Amino acid sequence: MVKFWDPAYQCFTFNQEDMTPTVEEYATLLHVDNVQFYKIYVKNPKPMTFKKKLVKLTDMTDTWAEK
Repeated sequence: MVKFWDPAYQCFTFNQEDMTPTVEEYATLLHVDNVQFYKIYVKNPKPMTFKKKLVKLTDMTDTWAEK
């Protein structure tokens, strides 16, 4: 299955056809017993403000970014 996994699209590709697992299949693969099928599961991104990104990209200080 690893051979058919496309990390860019995060799905399986068979003969140029994309296929993604359903919630039921994910629950089976990950051995999750208490999955709620009518609930939306999301991964919360880590909050990073523009100022933090700017400081990280430019290697400057917080005071420089505030100006």
